Amino acid sequence: MSATLHDPPDRTGPAALGPAGEIRRGWRALTAATVGIGTGVAVLPFYTNGLFIPELEAEFGWSRSQLSSLQLVGSTIIVLTAPLVGAVIDRYGVRIPSTLSLLALGAAYFLLAAGGASFAGYLLVFALMFLLAAASTPVSFTRAVNERFDRARGLALGVALGGAGLVAFLVPQLLGARIAEDWRSGYQVLGAAVLVGAVLVLLLMPRPTAARSTEPVRTAAPGIAPVLRTALFARLAAAFLTLALAVGGLTLHLVPMLRDAGVAPASAAGTAGLVGIAVIVGRVSVGLLVDRFFAPRVAAAVLTVAAAGYLALLLGGPGLAAAAALGVGLALGAEVDLIGYLTARYYGMARYGRLFGVFYAVFTLGVGASPLLMAWLRSATGGYGVALLVAVGLLAVAGALLATAPRFPAPGQEELP
Repeated sequence: MSATLHDPPDRTGPAALGPAGEIRRGWRALTAATVGIGTGVAVLPFYTNGLFIPELEAEFGWSRSQLSSLQLVGSTIIVLTAPLVGAVIDRYGVRIPSTLSLLALGAAYFLLAAGGASFAGYLLVFALMFLLAAASTPVSFTRAVNERFDRARGLALGVALGGAGLVAFLVPQLLGARIAEDWRSGYQVLGAAVLVGAVLVLLLMPRPTAARSTEPVRTAAPGIAPVLRTALFARLAAAFLTLALAVGGLTLHLVPMLRDAGVAPASAAGTAGLVGIAVIVGRVSVGLLVDRFFAPRVAAAVLTVAAAGYLALLLGGPGLAAAAALGVGLALGAEVDLIGYLTARYYGMARYGRLFGVFYAVFTLGVGASPLLMAWLRSATGGYGVALLVAVGLLAVAGALLATAPRFPAPGQEELP
């Protein structure tokens, strides 16, 4: 493989830093991005909503279907707002929009803690939370990382997005018992944690005037409409969508699938917990690899591992469920940082926020639809076997699209058609 396919471009002047130099220079932005993603609206509700369902169901009599609809509402709002958020941060920077969003998210948790028996009121607060906190997603924070890292860009994205895996693993351990005893205080703890995160982001995230992007300065920030009509954009969007459809459903259905197969509840939950660990490992390890090798081919290799995990579960049953959990965790661990990395490499930073916002919306749409697709296939066929085969096929399509992606353009060059 030619060096031009995978080596970061040579830099001169102040930007010509090695990975260690970039980490020393950009640690404040990296820390702020890690905290912001971990406490942001795309991560914290996703990994904690399920902890509150039994308590809200018991106290107010709300159905499990009603409470399960909350994540779909949140995902829909993220899909609709992600491109707009990208445009805002392209214009105004990351620091202030993300801080205001985190403040809104923290306040919303305190409102949820004070809520009454009206599900409509609860749903309204939840929807407003996602709307007002829309700039606390990776759409914002991955821009801050991409602006400041080049040689260590993959590693930096992996570290920043690894905060999500840490939240997935730690929050149930630290707050599970507290929520079971007093769910209102659980919301208050989450609200306080988010407000602390907002303060850290405000203090650590450099101001827009202080940002030193590794990208060459361009004379104007061009629109994205021409890019949306290119074959490269269609290829990447299709890859991200098929990847999301393949992995999003198993995240929700792994425990029910194991329970259907006779696995004890505690053992099934323990197996599912491996997903959080694999997310962290996947994000950091993939980040290291894409700094050294051609990123689309690294992604294809990771998806091959995920497909092998699915096949192991299909052919070996519950005894190989851990392999499936690790496979889906690796794929989940690779997705968002790969979206950010590939967006920056193919299109530069001038319109990064808007393009990443579109890609992130496509991915979020797939993640939201995947559980419904898997549930429908289970209902139609009487089991999860066909659903797993479809997921393997989707992973193969995503892997093929990425493995055959074109080389990155040179710095400052317009994106490839």
